[in-house]
Amino acid sequence: MSRKREFKNWTLDDQIFKYDLKFDPIKSYLKSVQRMTVQQGKELHERCRVWDENRENDSERPEASDFFEIEIMNNMEFSDILNQSIYLTIYSIFEMELFELCNFRQKIESLKIGPNDIKGHSYIGKCKRYITHVLDVNLDSLNEKWAEIKKYHFIRNTIAHNNGIVSSPKNDILTFIENSEGILFD
Repeated sequence: MSRKREFKNWTLDDQIFKYDLKFDPIKSYLKSVQRMTVQQGKELHERCRVWDENRENDSERPEASDFFEIEIMNNMEFSDILNQSIYLTIYSIFEMELFELCNFRQKIESLKIGPNDIKGHSYIGKCKRYITHVLDVNLDSLNEKWAEIKKYHFIRNTIAHNNGIVSSPKNDILTFIENSEGILFD
């Protein structure tokens, strides 16, 4: 069976199943690590409580917050590390899926130019230019979605290249973050 025929026979349910296979392990991982982090926090809190109780009998002993300082700081960072890594993973999957779709279209239409031949710094930008210029698809009806994708891309770059720190965010990014579930600006 040719790839072209295979693609035509795909249903929306097939696509949803494909993405479930990709995202279910990520969701499971996220829940597992969140539970682990909460459990470690509880255990650390209990160790600090016991330490401070024993400290009452030994005034030379440092406070639990000093003795367990590194563990406390690490535990506080776990959520940020988890959330940022999950964000980067999901964004990367989206980016690669779009890129693979463009590559697939190149192959099934036997086009000489592929998305890799398009100039640009990001897969998203290359794909958009490929879709509009090479595949000649009008994406004007998706302008709002592309603006949203660019904001996700900005956040991705901020996490990947600046440890999630935005020095002087523009109002549109702040509004976007404020209105997006699961993204916070501190």
